[in-house]
Amino acid sequence: MNKALVSYASTGFFSKAVTDYIEGSEKLKPFYTYAPQLSSFPEIIKNRQQHPFYREELSNALIRQYEPFEQKDSVDAVKANIIRLKDASTFTIVTAHQPNLFLGPLYLIYKIISTINLARQLSETMTGYHFVPVYWMGSEDHDKEELNHIHLFGKTFSWNTDQQGAFGRMKTDSLALLIDEIKAVLGTAEEAVRCIGLLEMSYLKESSVAAATKRLLYHFFGADGLVIVDGDDHALKKLFIPVMKSELYEQFSFPIVNKSTGLFSESYTSQITPREINLFYLDDGIRNRIVKEGDTWNVLNTTHSFTADELQKLLLEQPEKFSPNVVLRPLYQELVLPNIAFIGGGAEITYWMQLKALFLSAGVAFPMLLLRNSAVWIDQANVTRMKKLNFSADIIFKPVDKLTDIFLQQQAGQSISLDEERKLLIEMMERTLERAIALDGSLKGAVEAEKVKMLKSMDALEEKLKKAVKRKEEGALQQLHVLKEKLFPANSLQERYDNFIAYYLKYGPGFIDSLKKNFDPMDQRFTLLMEE
Repeated sequence: MNKALVSYASTGFFSKAVTDYIEGSEKLKPFYTYAPQLSSFPEIIKNRQQHPFYREELSNALIRQYEPFEQKDSVDAVKANIIRLKDASTFTIVTAHQPNLFLGPLYLIYKIISTINLARQLSETMTGYHFVPVYWMGSEDHDKEELNHIHLFGKTFSWNTDQQGAFGRMKTDSLALLIDEIKAVLGTAEEAVRCIGLLEMSYLKESSVAAATKRLLYHFFGADGLVIVDGDDHALKKLFIPVMKSELYEQFSFPIVNKSTGLFSESYTSQITPREINLFYLDDGIRNRIVKEGDTWNVLNTTHSFTADELQKLLLEQPEKFSPNVVLRPLYQELVLPNIAFIGGGAEITYWMQLKALFLSAGVAFPMLLLRNSAVWIDQANVTRMKKLNFSADIIFKPVDKLTDIFLQQQAGQSISLDEERKLLIEMMERTLERAIALDGSLKGAVEAEKVKMLKSMDALEEKLKKAVKRKEEGALQQLHVLKEKLFPANSLQERYDNFIAYYLKYGPGFIDSLKKNFDPMDQRFTLLMEE
């Protein structure tokens, strides 16, 4: 693979907040603690050691979470990392995401590889420390419509289950039909059979979406020691009881985050809306907001209602029935883990910055925030298209109409824009207007009308010039549209739309290997990978 790097700002796909963060804008410095650079890590480790650790509790919870795996697979690298978490010299690098069906869009894989690569890089360069890559699985998320489908070869494959509540808890026994639909599209080639085998091994042999996701990710990243943490866990939630108690009885997070969000919104678009209580009630088939009404706490759209004493009893005995939302989930994650860096997408980095004040108030260490690696994968066919169109890697992010103009001008050998001629025409008509008004002020309207008419004629002429070149280059322009659709499906980045299956089908394990080889999360630039 050939690799090219461009700035995130030049792609047009990332918010001003993200690009300003990468560039070190002064406006954002109040919203984070550490600059995203290697030299920050010694200070982060020193400061993290001033906050509580729950190493034994975390390691024991993970040993229990991985017990079903030990009956089926050897997870030596993962097990070694879980045990190492008890050691005072071990820290984590974490990314987080929901368990999308069949891993969802590519960015989950990109997040995980960014995390693995940074953990490896730090382990190799920081003597005396070990760094564990962690995927925090947001299995409690209940946005089924966002999580229940994938895009593959121009089609959408959806799981239309009636199950409700936490997506990670949903049973997978009804997925056989959907996997058969995908099988019919993939065919019977060797990589297709292998790919379907992975889906069947994960989603038909495991009983829940969370377990299936864990199984599939272990296949790809178990040898890298990736530790998967499921936050839907009694022992881990127990550690979070003091924070949840403050939230339920004092609504402590709302004023802090509301103020921070207001300050952030003075310059950027906010990514979160805090609630008065930022917790859900979680049970089988249900994940609904908790609201306080008078002296009772009610679960919206249900008959569940609690007095103060009943709520405290439930919290102490069954903390797993409380689920943090987007405001408190990062706090839960960072309280549990001995973490020093969080790797996320643009929207995540933006909303994490709005939570720094909350972390300070709760006495929880705030990690370095790192934008995950992003990439456009350009296969041989599209590399060939780019060469024929004479397009360099740095211009392919432009809209189709802009690329069309660039291509047509290249083919015409000169600019087909009449902007210069328009400028001359306007100057000429301005002089004419001055002379006409000097002779007779009533001529002003006639001259201005003539100016409008002539400019419209020039617009029409410019369009005719474009059409003349377009007729000669019709085939090439069709290829331009194909190129844009392949590299930016649905006018988005591949990583936000495509599923891994299409790439695994073509490249097999080499797809993952290429990403591992080429991703460097400390190089905060966008990656273009071009097949040789």
